[in-house]
Amino acid sequence: MKIIAYTALLYGTDYLGWAIRSVIDHVDEYHVIYDATGHGSHGHVTDRTCPDTREQLFAIAQGAAGDKLRWHDAGPFAHEGYQREAIHMFAPDADVILVLDADEIWPEADWRAIFSNDDAVRLRRIRMPIIHFWRSFHRAVLHDPAFPERFIIPGAPEGSWTMHGTPICHMGYAQRIEIVEFKQHTHGHKGEWRRDCDWFNDKFMANAQEDCHPVGSEYWWPEQVNPLDYMPSWMSEHPYFGKEVIE
Repeated sequence: MKIIAYTALLYGTDYLGWAIRSVIDHVDEYHVIYDATGHGSHGHVTDRTCPDTREQLFAIAQGAAGDKLRWHDAGPFAHEGYQREAIHMFAPDADVILVLDADEIWPEADWRAIFSNDDAVRLRRIRMPIIHFWRSFHRAVLHDPAFPERFIIPGAPEGSWTMHGTPICHMGYAQRIEIVEFKQHTHGHKGEWRRDCDWFNDKFMANAQEDCHPVGSEYWWPEQVNPLDYMPSWMSEHPYFGKEVIE
């Protein structure tokens, strides 16, 4: 069985290497589908310059993935979905595709062992639990019911099911300010951005501790956490680990 991982990439220097590290031992190849236009594919583009360069991202990916890295300069993409679906062109022989976003740290698990069980490949898409860290490693939204699709089984019947267990750690709102500021201009949900407040200033920059979702969610109330209850112990080596607020 061939298991690959891929990242649809434009920015991500804060966590890309750590994200790769969390899965690389359990995959045969790691693919990067890089948006070479530099303007974003998430349904919205921007003329702003991405804070992370191709050279920085490539060096991080190569250092973390080694000879498993398959880098693809691609685009433009009319929508994020096209960038993500391109993996089927770049890895047509994959039996299992792990969707690794650049700001997501996976818990320690032997994914290959999971997919040696025939029950695990009964439907094409598998949803995973996820938690969202907020401005630091020590506060997180723990009860978001939105489980993203993070495994694709190309040969399985269409449909999805949910795998329960230790959640993925989403660090998208626990990274440096310039990345989050850039991200909001290319975000896939930009058209739905909340209008009851100036989210970037009133919620993110203010480090609000209630009602923090950029689109709006009753579940986004950060809680105090021990990050090592959820992420690999080596994440304590990350330069942001001890920061009270990541800037």
